[in-house]
Amino acid sequence: MRHAPMILPAALILAACAATPGPDASTGMTTVDVTASYRERILLPPGHVLTVRIEDVSLADAPAVVLAEARQPLEGGPPYAVRLGVPTSQIDPRHTYAARAEIRDPADRLVFVTDTRHAVLTQGAPASAEIILKSAR
Repeated sequence: MRHAPMILPAALILAACAATPGPDASTGMTTVDVTASYRERILLPPGHVLTVRIEDVSLADAPAVVLAEARQPLEGGPPYAVRLGVPTSQIDPRHTYAARAEIRDPADRLVFVTDTRHAVLTQGAPASAEIILKSAR
């Protein structure tokens, strides 16, 4: 039992290393894990769709270039986890990338949206993001 205090931290470190997203040389893709949630205490009815994008936001006066996008119908309550694959060959270490998310209702009206930048992939940013969506209404 005297080694028990050292076992838990070691196990946590190993688990974190095993689940770390990032480049996968075998597929040529870099994995980005995004968790999206909202603070409102509501459960959205069926038909709502979460869209998550990884965008190149390097140019301030140009539209963002979408590198990866995932859409999933919502089931249950938040948080919602999404894993996106970005082609490693399209990642330029000099560029800036961001994760965005939005939730739309069955009539395609915006319900929740990202209102802050969530940097990913380059310039010291992680290959993951935790996004808190804000109400669009």
